[in-house]
Amino acid sequence: MDEDFVVKVTSDLIKINSQNPPGYTKGVVDYIKDLLNDNGIKFEIYEFEKNKQNLIAKIGNGSPTLILNGHMDVVPPGDESKWIYDPFSGKIVDDKIFGRGATDMKGGLATILVATLQLSDIIEKSTGSLIFVASADEEVGGHAGMQGLVKNNLIKGDAALIAEPSGYNRVSIGEKGLCQTKILTKGIPSHGSMPILGENAILNMYKAINIAKETIDELNSKIIIPNDVEFAIKETSKTYESVIKEKKLNISVEDIEKQLKSVSFNPGVIKGGSKINMVPDYCELELDMRTPPGCKCENVRNLLKNKLNGIAEIYPIDTSESNFTSTEERITKIALNSVEKILNKKPELHIESGATDGRYLRAIGIPTIIYGPGELFLAHSYNEYVKVYDLKMALKVTKNIITEFLNIKSS
Repeated sequence: MDEDFVVKVTSDLIKINSQNPPGYTKGVVDYIKDLLNDNGIKFEIYEFEKNKQNLIAKIGNGSPTLILNGHMDVVPPGDESKWIYDPFSGKIVDDKIFGRGATDMKGGLATILVATLQLSDIIEKSTGSLIFVASADEEVGGHAGMQGLVKNNLIKGDAALIAEPSGYNRVSIGEKGLCQTKILTKGIPSHGSMPILGENAILNMYKAINIAKETIDELNSKIIIPNDVEFAIKETSKTYESVIKEKKLNISVEDIEKQLKSVSFNPGVIKGGSKINMVPDYCELELDMRTPPGCKCENVRNLLKNKLNGIAEIYPIDTSESNFTSTEERITKIALNSVEKILNKKPELHIESGATDGRYLRAIGIPTIIYGPGELFLAHSYNEYVKVYDLKMALKVTKNIITEFLNIKSS
C-alpha cells in the first residue's frame, strides 16, 4: 500500500454520489467497510436518520486516544454544464483530482482512512488507540452525523483531528460561531391602491434590517478577541490575498481580518406579501450571522431582540458558539511540529469562518484541530479539485501526527 493509494481512494470516493440533500452515505460506508474488512479492522455503523449512516472503527484499547474524523456527504454539484468533467468522475488530470467533494472533503476523508489502514498494525501493538469516524450530514449541520454520535456518547478521546481542507501546510484551531436567526414583521392588510389604510410588513422589515445592521456594527466596535486566536486570524487573513487578486475584489487583507474579528451580517432569505395589489401583513427574514471568539450568539440575539422590541420578533434557526483549541494543547503543538518536520517550512495557523463538526467535539471538552488537504476556496465551487501533491503531503503529516500523539514510531 504505497502513497499513490491515497490518490486512488480519493478518486474512488468522489465517484460515489453522496450529495446532500438527500445525504445518503451507504455507498461511501460500503466502500470504507470493504477496506477495513480487508485489513481486519472492526467497525460499527450508526444511523440517526434513514440512509444517513455513520461508521466508527477503533484500533487498540489503550491511552491516549486520538480521534480522526471526516464527513462523507457533499453539497450538490449545481449546474453540471459548468463542470469541465463530470462532477462524480473522480478524473485525474495534470496531478489534480476533479469532482464534487474533492476538496470538501473526500480528499481529507481518504487521507485519514489510508493513514488508519497503513498504521493499524503498529497502533494495535502500541499502548494508545485510534478512532476513525466517517460521519454523515455535516453539510446540513451534522445533526444526523457528528452531533448524533456525540449526543449518544459514542465518541470519547483525548484529542481529535478533522480532515477538513485547511491546506496541507496549515493547521486550523478554531471557528466562528453560527447564529442563524429569523426576524418577523407584521402589518395590516389593505388594498394596494390605498396603502395608507394599512401597515406594510415589508416596509417594517426594511426598518428592522437597518436597525439590526446598526446594532451589529456597534457591537463589533466593542468585541475583544482572545489572545489565543488573534495570531491565527492574522494568518488566516493572509490566505485570502490570492483570492482578492484573482477576483479583482475592491477589498484588502485588513478588511478580511476585520471581518473575521466581527459578527458577520448576511440577510440570506426574505419572504413577504402574497399579491402585488395588497399591502402585506407578514414578512420574514432569515439572517445569517457568524460570531467570532469572544462573542456569544445568545448575547447577539438578546441585543437584537431589545433593539427591535415593538418592531419585529426574533427566533433562533440554528446556533453554535464560536470555539477554538489552544495553541498550548498537545494535539496543536504536535500538528504544528509535524507540518514543519515533514514540509520543512513554518506552518500557518488558521481559523474557520464557517462551522465544522469540530464544534461538537470541542463542546464536550475534546481538543480538536482541523488538518487536511485542499483549499477552502475550492469548496462548493464548480470544477472542484484537490492536488495529488497536497494529498500525499497531508498523508505524511497526518501519519506523523498520529504516531507522535500515540507515542509510537511508524515503520
